[in-house]
Amino acid sequence: MGLAASQARFLAITARKANCEFQSMQIAQEKLSITRELEKASEEYQVALNKTKLVWDPDGTGDNAFDLSYDIMMRPSAVNNYTPYLVTTRDGRVVLDSKMAAAARAAGIPEGGINNKVTGKDPVTGKDITLYDELYANFINQMVKNGGMSESSATTCRDIGLMSNVGIGAPLFDKTQASAMGINDLLLYIDNVIANGANGTTADKNLADALTFEFGNAQDENGNAVDIDLDLKTSIGDKGDANSNFFTKNHSITTDTSFTLSDLLTQDITFAMTGDKVKASFWQKLVAGVLSAFTLGFAYDGLVSWLNKDESGWETEATEQEKALVYFLNDMFNAFYTLFDMENDTSGTTTQAFQYAVQQTMALLGDCRDLGNRNHSTDAFKDAVNEADNYNGWVMKNANKNKNYGTQAISLSNLAECFMTFYAQGLNGYDQTYYITTDGANSSYVTDDPYYMWTVKNQNANSSDEYYVAEFYSAMFNNICQNGWVENDQIDDEEYLSNTLKNATYFISSLSSDFYYYQDRYLDNGYVVEVTDDDAITQAELEYTQKKSRLNYKEEELEVDMKKLDLEISSLTTEYDTVKNLINNNVEKTFTMFNS
Repeated sequence: MGLAASQARFLAITARKANCEFQSMQIAQEKLSITRELEKASEEYQVALNKTKLVWDPDGTGDNAFDLSYDIMMRPSAVNNYTPYLVTTRDGRVVLDSKMAAAARAAGIPEGGINNKVTGKDPVTGKDITLYDELYANFINQMVKNGGMSESSATTCRDIGLMSNVGIGAPLFDKTQASAMGINDLLLYIDNVIANGANGTTADKNLADALTFEFGNAQDENGNAVDIDLDLKTSIGDKGDANSNFFTKNHSITTDTSFTLSDLLTQDITFAMTGDKVKASFWQKLVAGVLSAFTLGFAYDGLVSWLNKDESGWETEATEQEKALVYFLNDMFNAFYTLFDMENDTSGTTTQAFQYAVQQTMALLGDCRDLGNRNHSTDAFKDAVNEADNYNGWVMKNANKNKNYGTQAISLSNLAECFMTFYAQGLNGYDQTYYITTDGANSSYVTDDPYYMWTVKNQNANSSDEYYVAEFYSAMFNNICQNGWVENDQIDDEEYLSNTLKNATYFISSLSSDFYYYQDRYLDNGYVVEVTDDDAITQAELEYTQKKSRLNYKEEELEVDMKKLDLEISSLTTEYDTVKNLINNNVEKTFTMFNS
């Protein structure tokens, strides 16, 4: 190869080698950049693992939590129990979203709030009209116009009107449909319901009536009076009067057959009769009728109704005494049905426990074994009444086997306590913490446990959602007027809301025991809870995995390109050295030749 050709080749190799080295350097820089990206993605993922969010936890269990949103706190629903939880600024002003703010502005509510002053009389009703009333009507109308509330809610608010002191000193409706109490408080509650029933609402009166009994005075399932002639006696002979009926309270004979559920649970109320009047076949047939009702899936609407649906014809077979007892059981079951608010059982758990208790209580009456088939004292009546308190079912005593003067007695009080025990069994998974045997002394009655909590219907609760909605907007409006308001069009964004509460830009104001709203950090509010953001962590993990996979793939491609360049550089280096040596030899030969 000539010198000129060698020099041209040498320059080409040098240029190519320099280019390859430059590309190699670029690849090294890209690999370094990928390393930094991977480190950054890893850091972001680690940060995401600690990410939290605020949730609304209405029952405190965490099982029914909702992502915290402005609407959950500031618009009425069952989730917030129709009670406003106001988002407020440091100076107490209510934070309104764009729709509410537009309504407040159009209604003429100053951002700094306004005092409630009388401005005149309503031309229609003649009542004093306050500035609040006028503003409230305007606010409701503007809320509908701006999409802040539905027309149906607005109609409710207009019809009911402004509750001027709600949320600023006046209590809200009691929305607790059920109350829990021990047996002593339960007895006091029953007494109070009955004492105040005549002066209360229709619901109060109905419950008071259900908790009051009169043995032998009955109504059928259609409300018609049932003629029962018990012919109760006030005294007995030494051996008892044949075919006589007796009603006793605390072992004393009385013709006063009226009593309350509280009396039933605190006194020994017994029904006794002489003569051969208890027919095992009759009670066993009634028990079979109840079991049939379970099999056919009858919804509970009273024991008598159940038996009649079964077409047992029980009333034609029943004696006056048996008829009176069946109707008493019907009234007792209905009393517990109303007291324990079975109508509003949505889960089915309490209904199932109630039906189980009916079935088991009836079964006690179907077991008509002769518990006293032996000679006792000549006063069989007193024996029967005294021992009825000790048995969960019939007690039979014979004063003289040659005469039909035997006495049968049954404790109505024990039946009530047995029912409550069976009901508690059903509610607690049919365990045997409380149990019933034939012998009362060997039974464990739930009514003997002062710490067992009974859930009963709260008669003071207002059950109308319409009033709740009207009350909600009244409480919100009153606080807006009293404390002022501020608009934030980003407050509907859940992440933004969460951040403002976490960094104490905004606060949550909630109703206190004095019926005023006070401001707290979200951590002090029982419903707002900070939890791990599992969704964000899952999303971050997915993004990290995808980014890591992409960067690793790119790094592998660069590694391949780097190896190709390294191989080419190595080859060029060899050729570079060869051509360089060739040029050096040519130059040396030329100088040697001319020197000669």
